[in-house]
Amino acid sequence: MITFKRHFFHYDSSSLKMYNVVGNTSDFILEGFFFSPEARVPLFLLVFFGYIVIVFVNTTLFLVIVLHTHLHGPMYIMLCNLIVCDLLGSTAVMPRLMADFFVDVKVISFAACIIQAFFIHMYYLAGQLILSAMALDRYAAICNPLRYTTIMTPRIIVKLCLMAWGGAFIIVVVLLSITIRLPKCKSLVLHAYCFNGALFVLACGDYSANNIYGLFMTYFTSSLSLSAIVFTYSKILITCFFKSQANAKSKALQTCASHLTVYVIFETTLLFSIMALRFPNISPNLTKVFGTVMITVPPCLNPLIYGINTKEIRNTVLKYFKKKITSS
Repeated sequence: MITFKRHFFHYDSSSLKMYNVVGNTSDFILEGFFFSPEARVPLFLLVFFGYIVIVFVNTTLFLVIVLHTHLHGPMYIMLCNLIVCDLLGSTAVMPRLMADFFVDVKVISFAACIIQAFFIHMYYLAGQLILSAMALDRYAAICNPLRYTTIMTPRIIVKLCLMAWGGAFIIVVVLLSITIRLPKCKSLVLHAYCFNGALFVLACGDYSANNIYGLFMTYFTSSLSLSAIVFTYSKILITCFFKSQANAKSKALQTCASHLTVYVIFETTLLFSIMALRFPNISPNLTKVFGTVMITVPPCLNPLIYGINTKEIRNTVLKYFKKKITSS
């Protein structure tokens, strides 16, 4: 028996061993979190409030951008794509997680498990690629301001967004396809939700190809994203260094602050989640906490960071509320 935060989290794997059956059954059992009965309601309310905040702030920011034509620039179009990505990821996990708080045996169908895994992997792969495209947009805006409108044309923006979503879609489809083909010998998913790494280990065959492909694509997309960030921000810093006007430097760096903060938060939570899965000595509940943080914290903070740090969005929202207060 392993305990983590006594009287709050409680983990007992022996009670679920009977469900780790052999055979190609149509359902999976999610191990999930084990809570003491008195902690279930407070934790449910915490996750419920978090999900409401995620949906509200992301939807609000999305509508602000869509309904105001002066915010239809390339950066804001990509931001809308990031918002959709965040909503897909959090919605794939949080409603199911809340429902599982009140059941001891967390049954999920094979189809529902694969769909959940699909959206979770789409969330972090598409998110990385969209953030990379946003870095290129900032590079063009600051390093080539006079040619910005000719570089970041609507056609280019559409291509970048399609490449981000399309690239993530192809990677995830291949990833899950080679997992689905494996004969399933176990039914207990050792996590709070379904994802590729927790599914292919249930196979009775050789799944080394699945592990290698998953790790390769994770490192590939992370390296691609990091390379784009390092390249663009190096160029941006060099350009700002040679700017003679102090206010021009400040304005240029301010436009990058939101994007860089969002990127650091996204990659940090993803890194902790991956590392927790690779170290068997880490508490199972702590591993699940890291996995849940990865899927909930960035979607909650991203719209707040952009809303506060981006002058155009902040002024639009403040003007709207001032108008409502004046009219009432």
